[in-house]
Amino acid sequence: MKVKPLGSGGFVYSRGLQLLRGLAALMIVFVHLGVAEGRYGSLLGARILDGMRVGTAGVDIFFVISGFVMMMVVITRPISPNLFLKNRLTRIYPNYWIYFLLVGFVWLIQPGWVNSSMTGTPDFLSSLFLFPSSGPPVVSVAWTLEFEVYFYLVFTFFLWVSRKHLAFVVIVFFTTLVLLGTLYQPETLLLERLTHPLLLEFASGVFLGWLLMSRQIAGAWLAIPLALLIFILFQQGNELTQLIPVGNHFERLVNFGIPSVLLVFGMVSLDVKYDIAYPGFFIKLGDASYTLYLSHVLVISAFGKVWQASGLNSFLPNFIFVIAMLFACILFALLAYDYIERPLLSAVRKRFKRDHS
Repeated sequence: MKVKPLGSGGFVYSRGLQLLRGLAALMIVFVHLGVAEGRYGSLLGARILDGMRVGTAGVDIFFVISGFVMMMVVITRPISPNLFLKNRLTRIYPNYWIYFLLVGFVWLIQPGWVNSSMTGTPDFLSSLFLFPSSGPPVVSVAWTLEFEVYFYLVFTFFLWVSRKHLAFVVIVFFTTLVLLGTLYQPETLLLERLTHPLLLEFASGVFLGWLLMSRQIAGAWLAIPLALLIFILFQQGNELTQLIPVGNHFERLVNFGIPSVLLVFGMVSLDVKYDIAYPGFFIKLGDASYTLYLSHVLVISAFGKVWQASGLNSFLPNFIFVIAMLFACILFALLAYDYIERPLLSAVRKRFKRDHS
């Protein structure tokens, strides 16, 4: 499929970004597989995912992609702020609520099985609406969705104010908030989230959308191997913050945010210039990445307990455990995407159209 130039009209579909979504979700899965390997894996062999630190950068990749895609949505097709926000919230909440209810049900039966590595009691009402709270989220990965919803609300507000200067005002707004947060170090959780440095990753994605809207940049593909090199060096203990010293508040932004921006920049630039035949499996995985992200901890936990209870961890190596859990996560996500997420999203949006027609 040939990808349109970004400014040519119509929604830009980047197969490279779908590939990147799938890989980002897998990075996060591997992080939690590493935790599960220590809990449910072999009693004999060495852990193969021990110290899988770089996988957490999958979240940062998602944040940059979100900023970029939202910018391209409003640039390449006419859309009202109301419809934009409805599309975003229906994309986030209905599918999320399925896993919220599943995990909440498990918590009512066996509280020790839910977020056992976290302290405190979940705030169910805050978790239901993805509002920051002092307790752990019901769905452990939902803290990132709190940032996503916040970004969508801010983006929609400025979409009402000015479409022409949207990128500029969004970038300035988030940059100002982060600077204020750095200066005053807010003590309340809500203010800390509203001024968190991770917001600059969304702003960076918005900037990339504006930058690539009508221009191609020679040699942009070189950003991809550079980003991969940064990630590899980080995993080996050579962090980018050793070259760019910053306070603890910005360490993640430098170590993960910078290579994430480079990856998105390089992948989109390739898609604009070339018609690349990426493996269909990874594109499909990208389509199902949201379900994979939401469901994988639940799947790993359930299968891990079965694995341990059956005694398989007493004689099968960790390699088999990791492969089996990875296969289970991917299979569940692909099936749930086809039979739950996609039909649910279609039904919800049809209902919205019918109610407002």
